[in-house]
Amino acid sequence: MKHFEWKSLLPHVIAVAVFVLVAVVYCKPAMEGKVLSQHDVSQWKGMAQDLMQYKEKTGHYPLWNNNLFGGMPAYQIAMEANNPVSVIYLHKVFMLWLPKPIGYFFLLCIGFYFLSQVIGSNYWLGIMGGIAYAYATYSPVIVAVGHDTKMQAMGYLPAVLAAIWLIYQKKYAWGLALTAIFSALLVGMNHLQVTYYFLILALVMTIGFIIQWVKSNDYKHLGIALSLALVGGLLGAGSNLVTLATTSEYSKATMRGGSNLDTTAIKTNPTQKTTGLSTQYAFFYGSYGPAETLTFLVPGIYGGSSNGELTSNSHIGKAAIERGFPEDQAGQLASYMGTYWGPQPMTSGPVYLGAVICFLFIFGLVYLKTWHRWWILTVCAIAVVFSWGSNFALFNEFVFNHLPLYNKFRAPSIILILPQLLFPLLGVMAMQQLLFVEKDKKAALAKLKLSAYITGGVFALAGLLYLSFSYVGANDDGIKGMLGQIFRGSQEDTTTFYNLLIADRKSLFSNDLIRSLVLVAGAMVILYLYLTEKIKLNYVLAGLVLISSIDLLAVGRRYLNENNFQDEETYNESNFKPSPVDLEIMKDSSRPRVFNTTVSSFNDATTAYHHRDIGGYSPVKLSIVEDLLNFQLKKQPLNKQVLDMLNMKYAIVQNPQDGQPALQVNPDALGNVWFVKHIQYADQPIGVMRAMDHFNPKDTAIVETGSKKDIAFEPVADSTASIRLVKNDNDIVEYASNAASNQFAVFSEIYYNMGWKAYVDGKETPIVQTNYVLRGLAIPAGAHKIVFEFKPASYYNSNKAAIGSTAIIWLLVLAAIAAGFRKPSTKMA
Repeated sequence: MKHFEWKSLLPHVIAVAVFVLVAVVYCKPAMEGKVLSQHDVSQWKGMAQDLMQYKEKTGHYPLWNNNLFGGMPAYQIAMEANNPVSVIYLHKVFMLWLPKPIGYFFLLCIGFYFLSQVIGSNYWLGIMGGIAYAYATYSPVIVAVGHDTKMQAMGYLPAVLAAIWLIYQKKYAWGLALTAIFSALLVGMNHLQVTYYFLILALVMTIGFIIQWVKSNDYKHLGIALSLALVGGLLGAGSNLVTLATTSEYSKATMRGGSNLDTTAIKTNPTQKTTGLSTQYAFFYGSYGPAETLTFLVPGIYGGSSNGELTSNSHIGKAAIERGFPEDQAGQLASYMGTYWGPQPMTSGPVYLGAVICFLFIFGLVYLKTWHRWWILTVCAIAVVFSWGSNFALFNEFVFNHLPLYNKFRAPSIILILPQLLFPLLGVMAMQQLLFVEKDKKAALAKLKLSAYITGGVFALAGLLYLSFSYVGANDDGIKGMLGQIFRGSQEDTTTFYNLLIADRKSLFSNDLIRSLVLVAGAMVILYLYLTEKIKLNYVLAGLVLISSIDLLAVGRRYLNENNFQDEETYNESNFKPSPVDLEIMKDSSRPRVFNTTVSSFNDATTAYHHRDIGGYSPVKLSIVEDLLNFQLKKQPLNKQVLDMLNMKYAIVQNPQDGQPALQVNPDALGNVWFVKHIQYADQPIGVMRAMDHFNPKDTAIVETGSKKDIAFEPVADSTASIRLVKNDNDIVEYASNAASNQFAVFSEIYYNMGWKAYVDGKETPIVQTNYVLRGLAIPAGAHKIVFEFKPASYYNSNKAAIGSTAIIWLLVLAAIAAGFRKPSTKMA
């Protein structure tokens, strides 16, 4: 190894310092001890509280969560693998131990910067690209709502891409080691949809490399490179095998694995189970409109966010002030107005990649001669078309139904994280070539002019849309209704203020259109002056970094700013402080189930923070639970007997007199377990569900005919028989029974056959799926100890393989370090 030049680290130190400084300033409240108020994180804390409390007592998380939808596996909420050598410990290192969300933005910046250095870019261009990738508006938008795992996974996308690129550059040792490490971290963030989209990117890029290797007859390198990339990826995945194995197993039983009650399947084949989400569900949220793609360049085309972006300086705000509203109330009224009017049912903000970055991307396509532009353009085109979802249904439904595993994911516009990465990447490549390699500035100037014409054409298209749009949204009837209430039914005032909202939407479009046009013109002028030798290189670099960064940081502040932060005490009190009703329920040490009708019962997990909730929120709830909700509990009137069998002792309802939560006690709750008098058999799952429309769960258990073999005897009525819960320790639940005759017990616990086992006096006994969602057990006469244990093989068997994969990864790192000492260092190409 040659003598190391410490001065060579200075550019990278500058880059790190810039990234930290920008993130700290951007998220200043986090440095003041404030916390983000994130809807999805608040929901997650509700989901996870039972697990957190368990860990406080035992030192580890349980695998079963008692507090959500009557009970469900905890894999996708909070789980830890017993891997003492896990690379996940590097995650905090790569975030420099910075607080949330500062560390998130830094992670995206440094990940892209690493990629820029692998492709040989100037460090200032790497800084420009890193900020562009990290602060494109989708990032602050998802941070604001609480998509933390998605944001962190995005931080490793460019790092894995760079590591694979090292392999393809014949830097095998470090390429393999880093591919394994960064793949492990990407998968370890546990956002498989981001990982899936990365695989699409990696596949297309690899095809591009293969074409070049075949053209140059470099078949040896082709074989080595593909093998090492595959090995590195598999090792990274293997180190997360606990997560992957449990997720793979569990997904089959969730709504993403399909339903036993799909009516289309039942008509043709009553035993068939559909797999994957329905297109209606998967595409409902996050189907970008074709014209909406222009938000890459002009963020306000469709008004921005459904949450409203207007202030007292808007048309509505000024009109309200003229009507006598105090300025703060006028601003509040304006902020209630939903400015978004595009094709999606709602959105938290547009995907804006930056006007300057979009221009540099177009310039890269026109100017660069490298073949890399073609795979980058291909990935971006795929991402854009996929993101249209239901707005290009003929194509996207075909892809959804035929592309392997794609039907497990929803919100197709998430795939636009790929252009978010690749637009600045191509822009950096173009600037590297233009500023540090190009000799023929006259030819480059011609390409710049052509790029200006193309970009001007895009702006002209946006201008035509501005003139042709109606600015009327699908949800505007609700806005008119709200205005009608505010103005006490005055049709004239309602119409006036609604028309002002239309004017505000037009202003948001026109203001951003002019803004983007000015920014692009500024970038063009900088490059023009450079190519005509009017300004020096340093001014070009400074100008591009500043205008591209200020552009994105300013727009991002619309969606993530001081208003998103709260004092931690205020946050906890407003979200998790128990109400008087909560405190009353918590006096019941038996911890029965609760049904809260004062919130969106099946789309809100906050009740689970304090209670064992019949409802909740989870995008991966068990499909049998989803079926029960759809067939029995979401209908009107809901099936009260189903609530009884789920042991709903308490309902939280709204007091009609004061609108506050009130407590109702259900005297018919059946408890934790009971003996039934009869077993009613039904053909097929749909038969079980239909039989539950009218039944008495206290006396009758409904079981599918195919499970009859697991019931050794029919129950015999015994008025003196008893069964009770002894303890519920999440993964271990114990009961005691005593009866003079054979019995069949129904347990008010959710059935899940991939891990739960039942033992009667130590002898394993089949668990019978009962009443569609519950567990049943045939219990012989006499006194017995009954134990349920949750020990999924997918968890315990995969842990050793995960440890082995991780150990190999660390050995590869040591090998790469050793190889670095043996061989002369080479400059990255």
